[in-house]
Amino acid sequence: MNEPSSRDLHPQTGARFVFDRLASEPELTYTVAIYLPEARRWAGTLRWLDGRATLEPSDPAGDPDLGPEAKRRVSERAEAEPSTIRVRVDGVKRDPELEWAHAEALKLARVLHRDPKPHMIRWRGP
Repeated sequence: MNEPSSRDLHPQTGARFVFDRLASEPELTYTVAIYLPEARRWAGTLRWLDGRATLEPSDPAGDPDLGPEAKRRVSERAEAEPSTIRVRVDGVKRDPELEWAHAEALKLARVLHRDPKPHMIRWRGP
């Protein structure tokens, strides 16, 4: 029997989106993993603010409220996982493929907002 791995989630083209519900109250919240070709991955959180879906990266390296020890641990983790995409959603570092994937994730967020599911996996092509 084969053990599944994250390699199974990385598509040859497009992106695979994995949403897992964290909370329904006080606000609907999901963890999001976006798997892209070439073993690239983005992870974050999906929330709705004033009815509008927002994606927040789970990498807090740029968070000014973190102390130096926490930032060091985040940097070490980033070096240990070089294939993980670590960019901010607000476009500090431009990555057209990731920007497309974020736009698709926000489209999929409409499905979850309308019909909250505990878990959802979808593939979208370019």
